[in-house]
Amino acid sequence: MIIIAALVLRTALTELKHPGSARRQWAFATNPKAMAAGATVAAATVLIAGASLGWAAAAWALLIGALTAFLTGRDTPAAASPVVPNMEQPVSERRVACVMVAIGAPVTVAGVAMYFLRGPGFPLLVIGLALLITGLVMAASARR
Repeated sequence: MIIIAALVLRTALTELKHPGSARRQWAFATNPKAMAAGATVAAATVLIAGASLGWAAAAWALLIGALTAFLTGRDTPAAASPVVPNMEQPVSERRVACVMVAIGAPVTVAGVAMYFLRGPGFPLLVIGLALLITGLVMAASARR
């Protein structure tokens, strides 16, 4: 809830400085590809972590799904036309996907190893799988 509140507050402050920025920032909510990617990752998170975490898995799945939809939906027409010139170089969706897969794969392997060695590997496994699945979904959507 704190993360969601911080994101909403950030949107409100940015909207005060640059009118129209909130519409561009939340344009992912109208993108079917972004919403499908977010729903897929959220469902995978619930299926993977639901048995051990219970209702807490639903909260994490909602957050992970929303962030996936946000990252995937950055290529919408409303999000792609900034009113204020930005000096930062844009990062492509494919590059973000590659980084998420590159981080998610070893974290997943480490989580599996810790799980079988009777360590606290399950949370690490869930985080790794969430990153890996999100990266794979984003890479698949970037190819189309």
